[in-house]
Amino acid sequence: MDRSVFTSIKTVERDGFVMEYGLAGHKHAPTLLLLHAIRNTKMLFAGIIPDLAAHFRIVAVDLRGHGHSVEQSTFSFDAIVDDLIGLLDAESLDQVTVVASSFSSVPAQMLAAQRPERIARLILLDGGYYRLGEVPGFQLDQVVQRLSLARFSSVEEAERQFADRYGEGKLPTGWMTSELEGKEDGKLGYRLPREAFIGYFSDYAAFDKDTLFHSITCPVLVLLADERFLPDDEQRAFHRAAVVFYQQAVRQAKIHSIPGALHLLMVSHPEETVKEIRSFLAK
Repeated sequence: MDRSVFTSIKTVERDGFVMEYGLAGHKHAPTLLLLHAIRNTKMLFAGIIPDLAAHFRIVAVDLRGHGHSVEQSTFSFDAIVDDLIGLLDAESLDQVTVVASSFSSVPAQMLAAQRPERIARLILLDGGYYRLGEVPGFQLDQVVQRLSLARFSSVEEAERQFADRYGEGKLPTGWMTSELEGKEDGKLGYRLPREAFIGYFSDYAAFDKDTLFHSITCPVLVLLADERFLPDDEQRAFHRAAVVFYQQAVRQAKIHSIPGALHLLMVSHPEETVKEIRSFLAK
């Protein structure tokens, strides 16, 4: 796996749990804290880190259970928030902008609500503006089963399947290596354990969105994927309504959609994602 997008790789320990993160960019530039989607790692941002690092200090995390942060532990959004507070303290980061993808957009907002003085802005990449349990057709057991039993013959096969869906995204060969591990059947599966899928999806399905959304005081940018790629009209109607609800609850939020972008829009549309991030932070 090519981790050369980072100038250094470090760890921080909190209550016996060791979390890995990568650093890039200028030490004295404004800091972006990058939080990946579920079952991914900090390498999910590898395609856009060089462009962002030209202007910002980058801190990209392997969230607990993912990548090289895999010790047995409690898997919850509260635990993720505690991990991130520990990281901010360890790196002496008084204030950061959080860029969070998909499921991590919820603990990102929890962090902003609990430590508003530490979070300058939030950038939510197609996630966190709705409660997963309200999404039409969502079945926790089915999702956990599908992801925990996913198998690949090699890292190359896993990356090929990912690229078939999202595109190459400027990601280096071998970027998924730390997402995967050998299973008893001789194939590769996701390193994130079943208990983590259950814990994280359960929290995403049932968090108190009313209280959380009304607690956000910092500027927020929500970047949305193109709704045309949602599976049906019911899903599109749900997400439109969720955006309206979020905008009413978080009045200062700016909502933008990237035409043609898929859910992991930093992969499907890296240049556009970087442009939106830089534009938002320049204002």
